[in-house]
Amino acid sequence: MVVYSMLANHIDAEMRYGRLRTEALKAAHETLISQNITNIKLYTISSEALNASRLWDNSKSRQVNWDWFESYRSFKHRYPKRFEMAIWDKKSLIGLSMGRPTYRGTALRLDFVEAAPSDLGERPSIIEYVLLGYDIYSRMLNAKQIRIMNPINNKVLSYYEKFGYSYVAKGDYLYKDIF
Repeated sequence: MVVYSMLANHIDAEMRYGRLRTEALKAAHETLISQNITNIKLYTISSEALNASRLWDNSKSRQVNWDWFESYRSFKHRYPKRFEMAIWDKKSLIGLSMGRPTYRGTALRLDFVEAAPSDLGERPSIIEYVLLGYDIYSRMLNAKQIRIMNPINNKVLSYYEKFGYSYVAKGDYLYKDIF
């Protein structure tokens, strides 16, 4: 009975937080439309998005050789409260991101984010869309902070600081309080 109860609780959490993810992305999309940004679409990560990300695998401009297809399945199973997003510009996948609440729920972690490699064509910057989605979802969870985990180098760290994030060297993350 314990296994069944744990499975039922996991399925229930997946459904509840799945609705919240969808609502957060819908609210972010409506914000973009209000800013006359109509070509960008924000969705949860789908098999279509994962398949599209495989085009990134052979890029010479990728900074990290991240396997979204395999990693997403594991992340999805482990973290039903996760936040995820696939960013599309018309019919082109231009970004993916996954994160999760901290164990105490006081912050929402942005664990993984990747933009389509630059050698695959022109695309807008995605970080503003990512941060918008994370901000809305974190407020829905009553988190008090957004954390960007493990920036890959000082250039990326400095880039996030331009958005008002502060670096914590001991934890290797940037944070911004939500008001």
